[in-house]
Amino acid sequence: MPNIKQILLREHYRCHPKIINFCNQRFYGGNLLIMTEDNDEPNVLTAIKTAPGHHTRGHYNQREIDVVKEEIMPNLQDETDIGIITPYNQQVNEFNHQIPTIEAATIHKYQGREKNTIIMSVVDDEITDFADDPNLLNVAISRAKKHFCLVVSGNEQEKAGNITDLVDYIAYNNFSVTESKISSIFDYLYSQYTAERIAFLAGHRNISEYDSENLTFSLIENIIHEYPEYAHLGVFCHTPLRTVVRDWSLLNDDEHKYISHYSTHLDFLIVNHVTKKPVLAIETDGYNFHHEETDQHRRDEMKNHILDVYGLPLLRLSTTGSGEKYKIIKVLKDIMC
Repeated sequence: MPNIKQILLREHYRCHPKIINFCNQRFYGGNLLIMTEDNDEPNVLTAIKTAPGHHTRGHYNQREIDVVKEEIMPNLQDETDIGIITPYNQQVNEFNHQIPTIEAATIHKYQGREKNTIIMSVVDDEITDFADDPNLLNVAISRAKKHFCLVVSGNEQEKAGNITDLVDYIAYNNFSVTESKISSIFDYLYSQYTAERIAFLAGHRNISEYDSENLTFSLIENIIHEYPEYAHLGVFCHTPLRTVVRDWSLLNDDEHKYISHYSTHLDFLIVNHVTKKPVLAIETDGYNFHHEETDQHRRDEMKNHILDVYGLPLLRLSTTGSGEKYKIIKVLKDIMC
């Protein structure tokens, strides 16, 4: 209705002044009258930057989910009124699956609502016009009454925008802008870490055409050599599954056919040198080949079931994940106990 007179509802009563003032200056030309009070509360706005790299797959970013789970949520244990906002449905689905106790939704679905604390996951490695849309960002920020936390890529952005201005605004107001401490052995796969990858792999055998598997192998070897309690362990690469599971009587026809191929192997098999028994199987799962919509995922499910039936622990390391060293050590400790 282009000829209808528009009126700005100027008085704002929802958000902490520091939160809404960004929207006021960036989107409303300073015309809002902020009616809430600023009592110098600490860290009303915060931002956490993930380690640089290509963490986005489609519209899904596991690294940002890990940041929320491991670095943000532990500091919000006393908070009950929390919401997670993200521009993309795929990221929403993953948040609801991995953190079911906290409501996650797209910015569109949060319009007209409010939470004491809002966590926003941007998702993009290179911030897109969609995620940076001023109307969407205005809605996302102004859902937060007391605290707003932004999770964003640590990559250098090619162009400035609303989100980069928001990070600068948070820093200018002396609030916390930090770099995430969460890392992954597979971060070395990204171009930003070429020199580090070469240095890490130096002195280790290349056992695969895939650097993701070479990195995993190097990590396993380092753990075995670093921790005396694992000195009796060894690692074998690309072990045919049929040589590990000899009795096939518990398998169905599809599993029998699957295991009979020599190409069906375990990426890594950790073995006790004293007893000669397998201790742990480890698989390196590249996202493009192993996500749920691939044929490989069905074969992965079959392998999971076979190893479960025969009691061999299996650890899958996704190239989109993090904390691989501690995951391996934790599983080994559980097995040794």
